[in-house]
Amino acid sequence: MDISNLRRNAKLAGFSKLLGTPSSNFVLLAKETDGTSGRKVFIDQNLAAKFSELAGGEKGEAKVNSDRLLRQLYQLRAVAAGGTAFSNMQNAFEHMHIFGDLKVVYKVVQSSGSSEPSGVYVTDIDYAKFIRGGEPGFYKVKYEAQDRSWVIADEQISSVKTKNAAINGLADDVSHAGNDVMPSMVEAAYSNREGVNAIRNEGYTLFYNPQNLRDRGATWYTPEQKQVNRKHAAGMLGNGILEAQRRGQVVQWSIHGNGANLFGEAIERLKGQNLDKHEVIFLSTPDEAHLGKILGSARAAGMKLHEDALKVHEDDWSGALNRTIRAGAIANEVAKFGRDYVTQAEVIRSQGKASLLASAGWIKFAAQLGATSLFKYNTLRNMVAVNAEITDAAVNPHFHPFKDKHQFAAHAKTATGGRVNSVFFSEIVKKIRGR
Repeated sequence: MDISNLRRNAKLAGFSKLLGTPSSNFVLLAKETDGTSGRKVFIDQNLAAKFSELAGGEKGEAKVNSDRLLRQLYQLRAVAAGGTAFSNMQNAFEHMHIFGDLKVVYKVVQSSGSSEPSGVYVTDIDYAKFIRGGEPGFYKVKYEAQDRSWVIADEQISSVKTKNAAINGLADDVSHAGNDVMPSMVEAAYSNREGVNAIRNEGYTLFYNPQNLRDRGATWYTPEQKQVNRKHAAGMLGNGILEAQRRGQVVQWSIHGNGANLFGEAIERLKGQNLDKHEVIFLSTPDEAHLGKILGSARAAGMKLHEDALKVHEDDWSGALNRTIRAGAIANEVAKFGRDYVTQAEVIRSQGKASLLASAGWIKFAAQLGATSLFKYNTLRNMVAVNAEITDAAVNPHFHPFKDKHQFAAHAKTATGGRVNSVFFSEIVKKIRGR
């Protein structure tokens, strides 16, 4: 496409005059964004075709109203890189905004030390495939027997009001965490005591732990995380734990994934307090959480430990260090909970040695990349799903720490209607495309 076509597309899309030389990629968005009021806003001229597609044009039904799309882009004059923005954790200059159903990616350039004019540079626009995640805090989750589903309350509560409580790890948003991810883990951890119906009759309390957004191959710090920073979230969790303790509320915690980090920070803030009404189990804990240290803090606070202590699917290597090199130290901390945990500590120690051998075997297999059995293919697929942080629980064993290989394979087949591979590859494609 030559420069005249670029200019014409830019004009048709509502963009104004081309800036700089013909080699420049950016145009001023509109007269309203020339810097008279707020920051200047520029847009990559190559986005003209995508703008046209989103607004309908010759390609069919509009996904986004063109006038509203432009008005939303104008907002970047004032809100770019602010508290409502997603911020790229690998690139401090790149940010993203969600305006309704529109996703806008941009970089912010300051005049100092840059050859480019200062302002906001829009580098991508697309239809938003995700929603805002929800703020951290306690939420009551109830089981609706008629629909056979879990439903999280819209409003937060101040503390734990149920016997069972959970902290999520990987999840799309608060509804996904409360309704889809955590219920099966809570039931698997504690239903052998009073039965699954007792859990469903009372419901459980979720402390929602907002996750970084994974999009366009990058990790983004979310507006919810900005509004309530991690220290404040740990304080909220700690206050709720202490308040339940003072009421004499017995609480059985199921802590998934990186929820262990937040839990560990909350317990550290309560050092010196007696928390013996609380019991905990750690599920699919990743390496970012030093599980041995967290277990030590929980024991020092008088907390009880679930008889299994921790659970992880054998194809989940998000916690490779916890499963191998750190396994001995973790086993030592588990043994310190008392005589009842000596056997489980030895199990963890033995599993650590087996995992170390298994990881070496997979390195060898990856190097060979020859013909493989269906068993090894399924294992490799599971490992890729974990590493890619796929949030569809049908194909990611990270959400099923209580299942063995065969149980998870049966679950995946049933949950996808026998279409495990197609669902898996569809999720991978979404990750690659940033959808």
